[in-house]
Amino acid sequence: MSFRLRMALVFTLLVGALLALFGMLVFAHAEHLREDEFFDRLEDRAVLVERMIEESRGMTVGEAEHLARVLRDALPEESIVVIDTNGQRIFEREPIDMPVSWRETASRQGRARITQGDRQFVVVDRPETRPVGILYTMASAIDAAGHQSVSELRRSMWITGLAALLLTAGLAWLYATWALVPVRLLVRRAAEIHEPTERLPEPSGRRGDELSELTTVLNELLARIDGAFSVQSSFIANASHELRTPLTILRGEAHQAKQAAVGDAELSKHLKSIDEQAMVMQDLLEQLLWLAQTRGAAERIPFDEVRLDEVAERALERCRARHPDRRVRFAMDEDHAGREPLVSGNAVLLTAALYNLLTNAVKYGGEDVELRVSVSGTEALVAVTDHGKGMSPDALARVRELFYRGDDAAPLDGHGIGLALVDRIMQVHNGRLELSAVQGKGTMALLRMALLTPGL
Repeated sequence: MSFRLRMALVFTLLVGALLALFGMLVFAHAEHLREDEFFDRLEDRAVLVERMIEESRGMTVGEAEHLARVLRDALPEESIVVIDTNGQRIFEREPIDMPVSWRETASRQGRARITQGDRQFVVVDRPETRPVGILYTMASAIDAAGHQSVSELRRSMWITGLAALLLTAGLAWLYATWALVPVRLLVRRAAEIHEPTERLPEPSGRRGDELSELTTVLNELLARIDGAFSVQSSFIANASHELRTPLTILRGEAHQAKQAAVGDAELSKHLKSIDEQAMVMQDLLEQLLWLAQTRGAAERIPFDEVRLDEVAERALERCRARHPDRRVRFAMDEDHAGREPLVSGNAVLLTAALYNLLTNAVKYGGEDVELRVSVSGTEALVAVTDHGKGMSPDALARVRELFYRGDDAAPLDGHGIGLALVDRIMQVHNGRLELSAVQGKGTMALLRMALLTPGL
């Protein structure tokens, strides 16, 4: 879940919770008002019945008929009971029980109000009715109209609340989008950083806020990483340079010892193994040295006009010297416009890149390996193709990682530096390395570089 969606969702949920709380309070208050209003109506009905009984003795026939019509306008499912001072029911409309506890409450407080389900009850005990023999009057009914009004209110509140929640969600999404614009800009600028020597620009107009603090922290982190890379590159370069001389001497001594040991098969075998392992170590040191060189800024690496066909021949010569038993075919496609594969670059690093591609191809790609140089459009291309077992999609996705080696590469010599180094060299030259593979059919590595016009 994106941070923007999370912000909008949390804000919407908070507003939804507040709307729900506000709705419950409004609904509870409306229900309380409805209940109180209906209790008052029931109490008026009870008092009206008491007055009718009290005044019926002195009424004319017309007045008595008017009171009778008033009583006939009953509330929904109305029940009225009047009890005299002797405990006898002197008036009853729809029989209903009156618990003792309700009577006691009415005697203490003058009235009792009770709600059971949808029905409401009122019991009154007025001292002024005692002289006429009335002790308790109870009225009960169901507030059908009130309940319907409250139900409509509830429905209206649900519809209004949902509409408000949807509107809030839309506004929250727009606000989160707007609020995260500086963060997305910062992420985009951070993604454009390719060297630890680069720094993030200070956000304009945001000095002292959280984004400014984050930019400062990231720049400090980049500075520490740059320092660590500098120390690492310096160590690798110095160590590789210092170890190359003794390894060269060791190989020379092993070569002379092999010549002196002619006729001694066992000793020659051991000396050959020493020479081969020294060569492996020398290759590793050269790779580490090249890697350290490419870790620096590109402007510190000397560039010149370089012919890729000449670079390819030098790399092929080194590969054949390292693997004399492997056959590599070299081809160069002619350009119809007569253009040469001339690029701007560092010949040593480009030779190292092609040498690594060739050694990978002959180690993993079997006997049939092809090196081809060509010109296409505004680019110079170098392709190294083998017909080995190829790479899996997972391995192809990770093969540019430094020190990564696939499961099938474990039995063979290697350190997981070669393709990472080639990719790094191409970045320094503003070129690119393209890898494609089909399992069971082989792998192709393609270098693309901008074509250089001679003399420019």
